Amino acid sequence: MPRNTSSTPDQSGRWIVPKFGGPDVLKWDIWDPFAGELPADHVLVRIITAGIAGTDNLQRVGGYPDPRCAKPGFTLGYDFVGEVVALGSSAAKNPLSVGDRVTAMYGIGAHATHIILPATELIRIEKTDDPVKFCAIPLNYSTAFGMLKRAVTHLVPGSSILIGSASGGVGTAVAELVNAFKMDLKMIGTCSPSKFEYVKSLGVIPVDRRAPDLVDQVRALTGGEGVDVAYDAVGSDESIQKSLQATKKDVGQVIVIGAMSEISTDGSGLRHDQDLRTVVQKRLQSRVTLWSAIRNYKVAQTEVWLQDLQKIFEKVRTGELSPTIAKLFRLKDAVKAHEALISGADVKGKMLFIVDEDLATQYGL
Repeated sequence: MPRNTSSTPDQSGRWIVPKFGGPDVLKWDIWDPFAGELPADHVLVRIITAGIAGTDNLQRVGGYPDPRCAKPGFTLGYDFVGEVVALGSSAAKNPLSVGDRVTAMYGIGAHATHIILPATELIRIEKTDDPVKFCAIPLNYSTAFGMLKRAVTHLVPGSSILIGSASGGVGTAVAELVNAFKMDLKMIGTCSPSKFEYVKSLGVIPVDRRAPDLVDQVRALTGGEGVDVAYDAVGSDESIQKSLQATKKDVGQVIVIGAMSEISTDGSGLRHDQDLRTVVQKRLQSRVTLWSAIRNYKVAQTEVWLQDLQKIFEKVRTGELSPTIAKLFRLKDAVKAHEALISGADVKGKMLFIVDEDLATQYGL
């Protein structure tokens, strides 16, 4: 078995959430994925790279609307790139083979050396595909593509958008996809002043996310009209109202894609005891929609989602799109990675774990 970058490099294992709380609750669990027989329709995958995202924060503190992480004891990790190690008896009949490179947006389980999941969840990629760049695609870049192409239908060339948290993983992905697919959209993005230059480099006009006149600034940048669509990852009453006020009167739309406002400042818990979807849904109103990459895209439009993924893959393969990677971590540094998520100070693009030791060495980790 290839060495991994966890605290037990010669043993397989996974990070678990033994109780809800801050980053320090995470516990490394030595786990033998080879023990026992694989379920017939499942596949065992050795993880090479694993994505780190704001959803990890939400799941770690509890309240995330997924029954698989409703109670402690689960492993975090939304997406990954890996190598097929073994197939269950019926999974062996599908097009996958041992040794294939695969990726997935499974929602949990990727912060580990191995993962066992249904064969239908896996998407085969080429062995020549960069496991770092491709690991950014399932959650961040497919979410962003869905926001642009599937959550709304009226974004024609010349339209304008407001990207909340423009320097983050999904915000960066939105901007890079607009450019790669030549969508010809006017992009305005909220961020901290320290990230203005980075956001400008993406082709986005930055606005201070804490500016008291944020709405006025956005309107001034759109000839007084407001944007066609505002994407809101904060999800608070105040944030949603500002986003709505920044859109065109009567026709502008707000797409809420997150509820980061509901995590306490120190990342130790939630501000309430309800699941996040329930909290946000109470704040929805005319022209404000809650959109989920899994529920509204991957599950509701599976074939469309898969086709869109292939379009993004091809843009990366041709070099027209190069996903921005904010920071790479060894798997043993999970607590540090979660602290970086909470801080947000250095997050410009997607953060990843490099789980394969040889690949980590290539990147100087």
